[in-house]
Amino acid sequence: MVRGPGNLPVDLSSFVGRAEELAEGLRHLTEARIMTVTGPAGVGKTRTALRLAARLRRRFAG
Repeated sequence: MVRGPGNLPVDLSSFVGRAEELAEGLRHLTEARIMTVTGPAGVGKTRTALRLAARLRRRFAG
């Protein structure tokens, strides 16, 4: 697996949509340091969480 900055996996395909979910995640993580992402299998929870982590990685140095 190819790793990017912060040891996060590199996206191998495009990431389309989920702008609303990413914005909501950013809002939640301005108030808390942890968030639970839930939903049925195959809806993109992991990819969305990884994209969110990549955007926030500078805030959380560890």
